[in-house]
Amino acid sequence: MSGRLLILRTLGTKSSPFWSTLIPSRTFGTSKILNNNYQTLKKVFDDEKFFNKFHKKDVVGLFKNECLSSPGALIDFSKDSLVISKKLVSDMLDIHNENDKLTYIKKLDQLSDILCRVIDVAEFIRNGHPEQAWTDAAQQVHEICYEYMNQLNTNVELYTTLKDILEDKTITSKLTEEEIKVGEYLKEDFEKSGIHMDNESRNQFVNLTQEISLIGANYSNGINSLDSYWCAVEKYEFEKIQNSALQNDILRYQSKVPQEMKKANPNSVFIPLADYIPYSILSDCSYEPIRRKVWIAYHNSSKDQIQLLNAFVKYRAVLAKMLGFDSYAHHQLQYKMAKTPENVMAFLTKIQNSLLDPKNNEDGNGLINEIKSLYKYKDDADFSLTNEEIFNEIRPWDRDYLLHKWTSDQHENLQDIRPFLSVGTVVAGLSKLFTSIYGIELIAEPASKGETWDKQVRKLKVFDVDNNKILGYIYVDFWSPKVYPSHFTIAGSRKLNTDIGTESLELTKSQAQLDETDTYQLPIISLVFNFQKNTSLFKTEPSLLTLDQVETIFHEMGHAMHSMVGKTDLQNLSGTRAVTDFVELPSVLMESFAKDPRVLCDIAEHYLTGEKLTPELLQQHQNHRVLLYKTEIFMQSKMALLDQYLHNSDTVEVIANNFDHFDTTPIYHSLESKSKIFTDNWSTWHGKFLHLFSYGSVYYSYLLDRAIADKVYKGLFEHDPWNRQAGEKYKQSILKWGGTRDPWICLADALDNKDLAPGDSKSMEIIGSDFS
Repeated sequence: MSGRLLILRTLGTKSSPFWSTLIPSRTFGTSKILNNNYQTLKKVFDDEKFFNKFHKKDVVGLFKNECLSSPGALIDFSKDSLVISKKLVSDMLDIHNENDKLTYIKKLDQLSDILCRVIDVAEFIRNGHPEQAWTDAAQQVHEICYEYMNQLNTNVELYTTLKDILEDKTITSKLTEEEIKVGEYLKEDFEKSGIHMDNESRNQFVNLTQEISLIGANYSNGINSLDSYWCAVEKYEFEKIQNSALQNDILRYQSKVPQEMKKANPNSVFIPLADYIPYSILSDCSYEPIRRKVWIAYHNSSKDQIQLLNAFVKYRAVLAKMLGFDSYAHHQLQYKMAKTPENVMAFLTKIQNSLLDPKNNEDGNGLINEIKSLYKYKDDADFSLTNEEIFNEIRPWDRDYLLHKWTSDQHENLQDIRPFLSVGTVVAGLSKLFTSIYGIELIAEPASKGETWDKQVRKLKVFDVDNNKILGYIYVDFWSPKVYPSHFTIAGSRKLNTDIGTESLELTKSQAQLDETDTYQLPIISLVFNFQKNTSLFKTEPSLLTLDQVETIFHEMGHAMHSMVGKTDLQNLSGTRAVTDFVELPSVLMESFAKDPRVLCDIAEHYLTGEKLTPELLQQHQNHRVLLYKTEIFMQSKMALLDQYLHNSDTVEVIANNFDHFDTTPIYHSLESKSKIFTDNWSTWHGKFLHLFSYGSVYYSYLLDRAIADKVYKGLFEHDPWNRQAGEKYKQSILKWGGTRDPWICLADALDNKDLAPGDSKSMEIIGSDFS
């Protein structure tokens, strides 16, 4: 489960908004307290000896939840929470008067929070905890809770009571806008679970949903599977590999080749599609035919994987029809920013047309120029060719080879930038930035024994300097051996229900961290990264970061700050619990700050000398990182189009006419044939596209939020990324609302552009034009 919402105190009137007042934009430098905190932050992350003395000695449960003291306690916590949930459900459905109806949505949100408090922490433990006993317990909790969740999702009485309340104007007139919004959101969730169907149809729907989930899990587990793990090449082709060390490594693998393969291809050498070998061939081998064979083999999914993809696409089409939608895309997009598949297609088409428009390449930085720059490294480059002919000349198996030659030219004698980017420097710099634009500071706080899942985890208090309030807590592990960079919501913001008698303050305080007044549950966020930790004998050097890693930290911290600023009375729409195609905006926007030399050169300093990072060195490294930036956007748009094609109404018709023999591969190749950049008519790479399942028909969100973030950054922070007025306007128009306000209205307010408010195809095209 997840939730989302945020309403902050209004800081000014419409005629005189808070951000229009003249606030000094960078007063933090004069504060001794803030400077001391800045130095402490750096030392907590960069100085291991200092950090080891930083802990509290008392013992508490994970995230200060007394019920999370051990794996067994986690299981008990889940069982006790189910008991509390069942009692709350019983009380909710025992309606005697108007007050019972007026508090129904609050109780439903409380029910959601009780379960989220268990499910979200179990999900985090399953993914991020280093101890097997904890992950095993979390898996057990996951199974216990989801069984009960399925019961709730099919509880007709809960649904009909909510529906009746939302249709009763005498009741809704006395509810807050937030309560109505959450009620409508939960009603939508019920209906997506088939609650409004008759018993037989609902049972079929539930079975179909479970089947899709099972198939999807198997698909996700198989994304690295190949049709074959060996690529046969002729001996004369093998001799074309100029790297003798690579040749020797390939020859050492020959004893492992299956005998039946050797018999079928007696004159071949078999290239293993494992370890570094395929990457080396694709980036270093000058002989194109061998690159072609390796690329196709390495991008061919297993036949079983394609069958799994075919299956869940088919079943999703059936599910959408059962719910009365033209396609799965129509079903998924109904309550998203994009609203319809047609709007998504308008947006993606606009992106591709803009990127391919010669007018948008006149400054030398467009997609066409990127492809031409790549093409000049081709041995037989012919610059008399047209753009279209050059596009056709560069095949998918040429990309890495040509890019390697290009980057080798760019990277000669480049000074290492990492000593300027220690972990502590970046975190302290983020605090400096947040203080400047939001009036919010990150403060290192000692953690108690048992409060974190690993000794290396740091705890940050997020503090509102202007209002002298704690906004929440962030637990950070930069060196996890298990998890790719991830953001986990452990708890969302919520006002307690002690005033209506359904919640015990004493019990809640034992399970959650509350604000100073014991009125609100504070958001708890976990950020986990997999960076390399300094393991030198004396550990005098801090962990040093690349620009990509810095950008990743800024991205995930954008999610965290959304959760912190998004304070709401109900948790279902708090913080990051907004619609899928809007929730990435705050994180992607933070990437723009990470790229801005006025930010990075201000906060980055050499960990030994204190020397500031120069704009010149930063620019050299950034140039190296973005050689194919517009091309990558185009490739993302192709992937998003595939996601739409597989889930649209045309595919529903194809499935209806040929259900038993439906195949996604012709759809993939048909779309690729229309593409002009790195066209793939040979492989079954689409079976490796994980997000076809996890994001089904919503993969365009990455591009939409990147385009929105570009507009917001240019509209608010282009002149000064440290500006407090700009930060306050962004906070008040976008961050504070979470999922309680139409994202398009938020965006129209932030950019003072009324044409964005409708959120129609025109709005999508306006946003799509930013990628030119």
